[in-house]
Amino acid sequence: MKKQFFTTALLTAVISASAANAPLWLRNTAISPDGQTIAFTYKGNIFTVPTKGGNASQLTTGKNYNSAPIWSPDGKQIAFASDRL
Repeated sequence: MKKQFFTTALLTAVISASAANAPLWLRNTAISPDGQTIAFTYKGNIFTVPTKGGNASQLTTGKNYNSAPIWSPDGKQIAFASDRL
């Protein structure tokens, strides 16, 4: 639990610090139940990245705007909002 809090606080600080210099496109962060992965929205798509750092993996593509990722309780799926019809 402390690790999740620290990771969230650190990510929030990085986003806040960079917001003064660049548009805030990284939004809606959600940490997986096991604390190993962060899901987030970037420019209308959903990505995941390990909490320890590394390359982000893009989960959605296309013209639709996807946001607000939420992990399932078992951490195997991610639900999200979308403007697709």
